[in-house]
Amino acid sequence: MTNDLDREVLEMKVEINGEVIERNRYVHFEDGFIFFYEPFFEELPFEIMVMLLKYLNTSDRYAMAQACRGFYEGLKHPHFLRSTCLHIFEIEFEDNVEPVRSLLTAFRYFPNVKLTKIVFGNRSDFWAELGESIEELTLDNCVIWKQKLLSILRYTYKLKRLTIENCPDLFRSWKFIENLTVVFCPSLPQLRHISLAGNNKLEQHHFDFIVGMAPKLDSLDVSNCFKGIEAGNRFRMLGHVLQYLSDHQHAVRHFYIGDTPIDNLFLRHLADIKGLQLKSLSLMVCDKIPATDAGIIDLIRLQTNVTYLDLSRSLALHDSCLIEICKCMPMLETLILNRCWMITDYGILAIKNLNRLRHIDLTNCERISDTGIMGGLLTHNRQRSLRKLYLGLLTNIGEVVFTKISFELNNLVVLDLGGCSNCINDRSIQYIFYHMTGLQELNLDCCAKLSDAGLTGIDLPECAIDIWDLQMSFSINDLKRLRYLNLSGCYRVTNYSFRRKFMLQELRELVLARLQITDSGVEKLAANCPSLEIIDFSECPNVNDQCVEIISKFCTRLTTLRLHNCPEITDLAIDHLVKHCTTLKHLNIRGCYKISAEAEARLVAIRTLRNVLANERE
Repeated sequence: MTNDLDREVLEMKVEINGEVIERNRYVHFEDGFIFFYEPFFEELPFEIMVMLLKYLNTSDRYAMAQACRGFYEGLKHPHFLRSTCLHIFEIEFEDNVEPVRSLLTAFRYFPNVKLTKIVFGNRSDFWAELGESIEELTLDNCVIWKQKLLSILRYTYKLKRLTIENCPDLFRSWKFIENLTVVFCPSLPQLRHISLAGNNKLEQHHFDFIVGMAPKLDSLDVSNCFKGIEAGNRFRMLGHVLQYLSDHQHAVRHFYIGDTPIDNLFLRHLADIKGLQLKSLSLMVCDKIPATDAGIIDLIRLQTNVTYLDLSRSLALHDSCLIEICKCMPMLETLILNRCWMITDYGILAIKNLNRLRHIDLTNCERISDTGIMGGLLTHNRQRSLRKLYLGLLTNIGEVVFTKISFELNNLVVLDLGGCSNCINDRSIQYIFYHMTGLQELNLDCCAKLSDAGLTGIDLPECAIDIWDLQMSFSINDLKRLRYLNLSGCYRVTNYSFRRKFMLQELRELVLARLQITDSGVEKLAANCPSLEIIDFSECPNVNDQCVEIISKFCTRLTTLRLHNCPEITDLAIDHLVKHCTTLKHLNIRGCYKISAEAEARLVAIRTLRNVLANERE
């Protein structure tokens, strides 16, 4: 029994604005009572509010901010403002066009701004009003010219990161004579990173002018800039980049030139820059590596402080290079070898020397088998450090080795097994559910041996744990922290899994392409996964209008819906989306030929909708 003093303390009342509010409720029993207390979150100290919000993902933070004014104020902390990106997509950028018109009267500032497929007008007060607070600016596939770029940079003088990607019109119209006659050349003293990725029209005077604005530049990205251009021009531009690295060798710490074929001569000159001490490096080695005087080997021996190394699509990279990397780069934390076809088990065995490795990508390295995985990845010093593992399309890995992976690498948060049809089946998936309970992202794309029995742990031929009288099986429900799940192409997974064992409270993105799911499975899915924001039903033959109605009603956070090639979708599904969806931004209905042009026109009623992929009509 609770004494009178305890009861008096528990029944404390709070006074707000002169009004006494009591939020204590009791349920009494014969021998005591159960006390329910609804706290005043708005009375928490601001620092505690911020700490609580840091434990939540972005969507949950905004949901809390809408429910409580205290959390709403906490969301204005600089930490959350910097982690939020203002993404404006496919509009004509003028003051009288939404959302620019509303942003000009906003109460907050936006440190991170991304503009995609924007057509700039002649003048806008947006940059004069908000440019001072912008620290990161991204221009992706925008129609812009030099004078407009300079007028923007004039106001964003606190920039720390500038990205200009896939903007051919900018460099096509930017003539050399303009560098000589320019009146204003902005100086950005805080700019540390510049990305010019994907600009094939980049010339020497463009490069010099842009990097000249950043006296403290330490990170340069020119990925995919010199591919598909005339050989002589490509040779001159690569030499010009090398000259810049040589002149600023003591300042540059991050260099990215991935997705650009480079030869041994470039690597040889890069290795000759002795003062260049990089922490991040991305490149693609496609030229045959010579037996003697190999530039890539000398470069590896020179860059001993690298923590991030991306060698994706390096078709000429072989085992001796990987062995040299593991010997000379002990600080390496991220190693990406995606589509390095020459790498074999012999080279992978050397990875055991990289004690700090946290992220490794071996996707599509088709010559790797059980021997390399066992000897290179599954070592005693790997259990706690490795957090992200990508093994997609490794068809030579067996079930036994994968069982060992799930047991040894139980601290993984990201696991990609897309296309590993040999090692993933109903029995091996059980060990993921048992050992890797901290997983946040799981890709099981095209794992065709996986069925309902494996996902639910029901009616398995053999239990995962069967010792004497102890029999235990597990289900996908054990992955409580899962936020991304890809079951695309797992055609043996049916409604049974979603009806029985599919309650994932934190699941944000779900890919169910080419599954035999119907409205009964979708109903349970929507009810048990309230945090869903992105759903992919592409090529699902049984997804119909009722499925769309269920999703639009119960998935209140839905931002992206893909219904590509769903033959049963009609105009009624569009009506459900218009009626119930208040947060939808992206919709793919291409291949849904039962949807009429009149129904597509009704989508304009969804105010949040930004991108629609529909059928091409005459």
